[in-house]
Amino acid sequence: MLRNFHEQMVEALGSKIVAGGYAEGEQLPTEPQLAEAYGASRMIIREAMKSLSAKGLVSIRPRTGTRVQPRTQWNLFDPSVLGWHSAARFDRKLIADLMELRRAIEPLAARLAAERGAPEAIDALRTAYLAMAAAGERDDYIEADLRFHGAVVRGCGNQFILQLENALSAVWKTSFRASSDPWGPDTQALALHKTLLDAIEGHDGPAAEAAVLALIERATVRIQEVSATGSKPVQ
Repeated sequence: MLRNFHEQMVEALGSKIVAGGYAEGEQLPTEPQLAEAYGASRMIIREAMKSLSAKGLVSIRPRTGTRVQPRTQWNLFDPSVLGWHSAARFDRKLIADLMELRRAIEPLAARLAAERGAPEAIDALRTAYLAMAAAGERDDYIEADLRFHGAVVRGCGNQFILQLENALSAVWKTSFRASSDPWGPDTQALALHKTLLDAIEGHDGPAAEAAVLALIERATVRIQEVSATGSKPVQ
């Protein structure tokens, strides 16, 4: 139960900071004040602040108190921080930066996965694609999509890119939610996933690179379409 209270406090305070409820550089209320405001013990508040400090959101100093860090210090690869961003607002700059990151990393990973063609990676890729094709619910589709892109990265065989998978998972999830809508999967994107699968199965590096770039461009178009209709992605 203590762990649940801790998670609730991290969620409450972290989401408020990211949403701008506490401004950059602002000193947060004291532990006793936060404990009273949220109905929690000082120990839970203290542990929550440690978690937020690890995410780069706050700076804790013994004599000057706890202050909100500049956004440039926030760990945007942290799934919670990125999720709070998505829930708070549709941040066009954030999404644009995410897509630039994807363009920088994923084409190389796809080409290497195709050239190296590890059987277990191809099997995982095929399984994830079939789950995407069979998904009836939006969340099921996104979950399978995450497994698909994770399999591409794992298949590349580059240990440094492999180290990025956890960080990229948060990026993908935000990107996928921003580019999808409540009415079902994008059939064109699904077809592009099949093209990428075929290229990797066929050990065609250039085709795999082109396919993943096409997927990223399709996601960019979908993000523009979804944001233009005012259909905020479901969190």
